[in-house]
Amino acid sequence: MRSNFFLFLSALLFWSATWSIIGLTQVNIDLDPSVSVFTRFVLAGFIILIYVAITKRKLIFSLRDHVYFFILGIFLYSGNYIFFYNSNVYLPSNIPATVFCLLTIFNILGEKFLFKKPITTMTLLGAILGISGILIIFFNDFISFDLNSGTTIGLMFALLATLSASAGNLIAIYNKRNFSIPLLQNVAFAMIYGALVALLVSFIRGSEFYIPITNVSYILGQTYLIIFGSIISFLCYIKFIENTSASTGGYIGVVMPILALIISMIFEDVKPDIYFLTGLPIALVGLLLILKQESAKG
Repeated sequence: MRSNFFLFLSALLFWSATWSIIGLTQVNIDLDPSVSVFTRFVLAGFIILIYVAITKRKLIFSLRDHVYFFILGIFLYSGNYIFFYNSNVYLPSNIPATVFCLLTIFNILGEKFLFKKPITTMTLLGAILGISGILIIFFNDFISFDLNSGTTIGLMFALLATLSASAGNLIAIYNKRNFSIPLLQNVAFAMIYGALVALLVSFIRGSEFYIPITNVSYILGQTYLIIFGSIISFLCYIKFIENTSASTGGYIGVVMPILALIISMIFEDVKPDIYFLTGLPIALVGLLLILKQESAKG
C-alpha cells in the first residue's frame, strides 16, 4: 500500500511540472515538436536499456513481444506526446492538462468494452459530471467555435492526445494480463519504438532534424523531461496501474490539473477565467465519484 502511494505521488509531482516545461521550453521555437518527442524518448529508452543490460536482465524478446512494444509505443510515447506538444503551441499548459481529466472516463469506457468491466450508475453519474465540468470550462470556445482558430486546433490536439494516452494505458493493462513482460524492458522498448515513429512523422512533414544545443532553456527542459518526466514518471505510473488498474491511475488526472494550474500561474502568468474556476471543481467531483466507485469494486 505504501509503495503504491509512493509510485502515485512520484508520477503526479514529476508529471505536473512537465506541462509548463513543455510550453515554456520545447514549443514555439524553430523546431518541429515531433523531433523533440523523438530525442526525449529515444534517449530515455536507451538509458533504461543500458541499465537493463548492466543488471543482466532479459534483453531478447520474441517478434510478438516487439509487435506489442511497437503498438504501445505508437499510442503512449508517440501519438500521445506529438499531439500534446502541438496542443501547447496554441494553448497555455493548464488547458491541455485539464483536457487530460477525460483520461479517466476514456479508461473506464475502454475497460468496459475490452475487458467487459461493468459500469455502475455512480460511475455513469461521475462521468456526466466530469464531462459537464469540461464543457463549462470551454463554454466560450464552444459558443464561438471556429475550426480554424488556434484555440480550437489546440483543444483538438489535446483531445487526440488524451485518447492516445488512454489506448496506451489499456494496452499496458493487456500486457500485464497476457504477456507479463518485465516493466523496465516494456517501457524502454516501447519508448524507442514510439520515438522512431515520431521521427518518421517529422520526416513525412519535411521537418529539419537538429538539436538546438545553444538554446539553454530547451536543453535544461529536455533534460528534465527525459529523466523525471519520462524515465521516473512512466516507470512509477505503469507500475502503479499494473498494481491497481487503469481507472485507479486516473486519480493522477484528478489532481494534476490543479497542480498544473498553480505552476502555470506562477511561471506562465496564467489567469483562469470564471468558466475554468467553475467547471474544474465540477469535473473533479465527477472524477472522484468515478474513482471512489472503481476503488470500492476493486
